[in-house]
Amino acid sequence: MKYGGNIMKKIGKLTLTLAMLLALTGCGSRKEDTGSTSAAQATTQAALGTESGSTATGASEETTEKAAEEKVWVFKKGDVTIHMDDPAEPIISALGTYQDKFEAPSCAFDGMDTVYSYPGFEVMTYKAKDTEKVSGVVLRDDTVETMEGLFIGSSAEDVAKKYGESVEGKNNLNLTKGNSDLLFIFKDGVVTSIQYSIRADQ
Repeated sequence: MKYGGNIMKKIGKLTLTLAMLLALTGCGSRKEDTGSTSAAQATTQAALGTESGSTATGASEETTEKAAEEKVWVFKKGDVTIHMDDPAEPIISALGTYQDKFEAPSCAFDGMDTVYSYPGFEVMTYKAKDTEKVSGVVLRDDTVETMEGLFIGSSAEDVAKKYGESVEGKNNLNLTKGNSDLLFIFKDGVVTSIQYSIRADQ
């Protein structure tokens, strides 16, 4: 594990669980019957007792340089690259079988929001006319990381160095690039949440 403190890892998962419950249950919800627990339940169970089987590898200099060249924030898992507002269908297909799927009436868009859960992260989508599009990605544990090599458990100081931003006295850092936001939430100087989303003021 990259970060030795299991407690901080569990706190990060519980924080995301609460955030998802507040965001989704506030508008009502409907869960697809996939034979598994809901995204929020799975996250809570993982936070309370299960550990991830592997950890993310450090981002190479080449990967970091590619990330810097992007005009928007990008999340990459294996060979799958996710931009905010991308059509969701090819991304969900390329990511393979999801662990869970959770739907709720959207608070920000017309129609339904959907959350697809995968090991270590979640992909959130919305409907634009007849097309499902990506509205966000939430990192849930240290088995996944940003293209710049940051993960749940990284220090706030590492975040500041990567992006050239001050985090002194802050409990979060929101960075905007193009049509997207990248949000880091800190507790006691450690990253407990990483979230990609469509820029709020679009």
